[in-house]
Amino acid sequence: MKLPPFLLLAALAVGCAPSAPSSSANADLERLGIDPAEYAKVHHDVTARMELEAKSQANRLAPAFARTDPYGKTVNVGKEPMPQMVVFVKKGCPCSIDAQPLFNKLARRFEGKVEFVGVIDKEAKDFSTQFRVAFPVIEEPTLKLMRAYDARASVYSALVARNGHIVKMWPGYSAAWLKEMNGLLAKASATPEKSFDPEYAPTEKASGCPFTS
Repeated sequence: MKLPPFLLLAALAVGCAPSAPSSSANADLERLGIDPAEYAKVHHDVTARMELEAKSQANRLAPAFARTDPYGKTVNVGKEPMPQMVVFVKKGCPCSIDAQPLFNKLARRFEGKVEFVGVIDKEAKDFSTQFRVAFPVIEEPTLKLMRAYDARASVYSALVARNGHIVKMWPGYSAAWLKEMNGLLAKASATPEKSFDPEYAPTEKASGCPFTS
């Protein structure tokens, strides 16, 4: 598989945002010259401990925060009248790049019903522009929010209900987990559930690169 130079350098750097509207997450990756089937093979396995820790977050009051995105917009989490999906991203992580079109697809599906927010360790504007992220991405170089949510690696995500409590946290992504997210997003937003095609998502549970200070 040949990666564009900027992606190849990013992947090598870590060793291991908004995406163009389209009917296919595959198309979003292919636009960048990425073969989804090949790129999805680069990931970290989700361990039993990661699953257990993520499961323990359910029903916990989500850490509330307010930040400003690279475009000057104030982004609130835990203080909004609608459900929210918090997605953790790491710059240069192949899994973050691989999963982003799939989260964009979910965000577009629940637009106006669930607010998606991305949290990245650095270069939020570059990630948002390069990957045309369909939702605000805020920068957290101190990793304070990652630690507050116990998000140990990229591609962790948390669904926050209207009451500010975490419905569920996922320590990665997979075809089955994306379908589960779709179902819980529909339930949290009181909208009819429609089938969700996870396209190229890995069948095994995959996580991204760990956050390190």
